Amino acid sequence: MKINPLEKNIQKKCAVCRKVYMTSEFDINPCPYCGWFNDSMCEENPDQVIYRNLISFNKAKKFYAAGKGFKPSIDDFLEGFDFYGEMEFKYQDKNFYLSRGDDEDEIEFGWSPENIYYFSDKDDFIQNAKIEDEYVRDIWDKVENPSYT
Repeated sequence: MKINPLEKNIQKKCAVCRKVYMTSEFDINPCPYCGWFNDSMCEENPDQVIYRNLISFNKAKKFYAAGKGFKPSIDDFLEGFDFYGEMEFKYQDKNFYLSRGDDEDEIEFGWSPENIYYFSDKDDFIQNAKIEDEYVRDIWDKVENPSYT
């Protein structure tokens, strides 16, 4: 009989909350206690945002110890974008996306075919990206579901 590689039959200790949980061979789900995606690459690069997590490992440990959730700052979000190349978030019931432009540093940002904007890099995005008349940097605390696409 073939074993299902998605069956949660492996015991693992979360690197952030230190609680033991059951996972599968592929370990594709976050820790059920704190939400951290355990990945050795994150632990090896503790100050970098690495896919599937939206904040660094060290920041996650600090947030967990302080009883905070793992919501990324705009800088964390853009660091995740640098790593992965496609991101999304929701604001006022609209879905927004970021993807790489023609140049590796260029950011394409939009929410509809009529609303697509390009920024030369992260700094340009932080300084100039707007949703209608609001800068994304100023509304970031109201953004929902920031994630990789």
